[in-house]
Amino acid sequence: MTKLRRLILGLDRRQRIVAAAAAAGVLAIVGVALAAVLTAGGPKAATRSTTTTVAPPTSTTLPRPKLDSHLCPLTGVRAPGGKVPQRPALAVKIGNDPASRPQSGLDQADIVYEEMAEGGITRYMAVYQCQSAPLIGPVRSVRWDDWTILQQYGHPILAYSGGIIPWTNIVASLPWLFNANGSIYPTANAYYRYNSSAPPANLGAPYNYYTSTAPLWALDRTGRTPPPPMFRYSAKAPRLARPASSASISFSGASDVVWKWSAGADAWMRYYAAQPDQNPNGQQLHATNVVIQIVATRIGPYDESGPNSGDVESLTVGSGTVYVLRNGKVEKGTWTRPALGDGTKLTFANGTPITLAPGNTWIEVAPTTTPVSITP
Repeated sequence: MTKLRRLILGLDRRQRIVAAAAAAGVLAIVGVALAAVLTAGGPKAATRSTTTTVAPPTSTTLPRPKLDSHLCPLTGVRAPGGKVPQRPALAVKIGNDPASRPQSGLDQADIVYEEMAEGGITRYMAVYQCQSAPLIGPVRSVRWDDWTILQQYGHPILAYSGGIIPWTNIVASLPWLFNANGSIYPTANAYYRYNSSAPPANLGAPYNYYTSTAPLWALDRTGRTPPPPMFRYSAKAPRLARPASSASISFSGASDVVWKWSAGADAWMRYYAAQPDQNPNGQQLHATNVVIQIVATRIGPYDESGPNSGDVESLTVGSGTVYVLRNGKVEKGTWTRPALGDGTKLTFANGTPITLAPGNTWIEVAPTTTPVSITP
């Protein structure tokens, strides 16, 4: 039995029916998709391994925070013009190996996920809804983590550039997600090779593949539904929060992330070790909230970028330790997500909800083996 067949059998009945119905159409574009991916300098063809990937359950069991038409669902701040835009969450995959830096568009996202990939590097999934961005990139390939995180967003758009064939086939089969693959047409029309004297400049493939929010939202002509809120928000940190000045997440030598609280900026400033993490204009990346979600992981069943390069699959269904940095304080508790369709609930040990400050959020999806240090 092939690994892809095991993967399909691991899906629930509804997902298997959709995958089977989409199979003929997906196979018809595989040759075109693979050619486009290799042209982009992206992922290689899949190879087999001894690991089987099984999808978690999909039923919804946890109550969600209610959507307020005046507040952005992914930031808790007042929506532009006082009304939430009638459009879905848009998630864009952005590279984070050293050659990808500095990236564009991260500072305009409502939420940014940092996920482990392969080889000790991380990649970003930047999620937009209230905010838009005129330049996003470099856009890179899809990973298993992406759609397993995104199902809690309702009916989002996932924008990426190719990937190994089993993963692109799965994404193309998901009925609740719009597949904005930048390595096949017509969705590739929303992407382009960046060539400009303005920063970032002088980039070669695959680091010059860029996009923006406007053409990506335009791809999904039926997408008019905002996502449900991901978190609960409060203007003040709760009583159980404790002072914190910095946090270190040592993913690897290539991604040794440090967040430091700046009272003057009223934000958490992002560093790689002691080096400020900046956008192409030299402005340091920062966040109102930093959520450090500690998760179990496993190595995926396919090589991503060469022999023995299975990606790190982060298991974001279940429960585990969470740290929430906000307002110069830290809230330690538990994250809980029983199924793929559920939102991620954050609580203190006594069951009291953990709240975020209204504003943008970075979510550090950190394996249990990753050293995490919080400094008072």
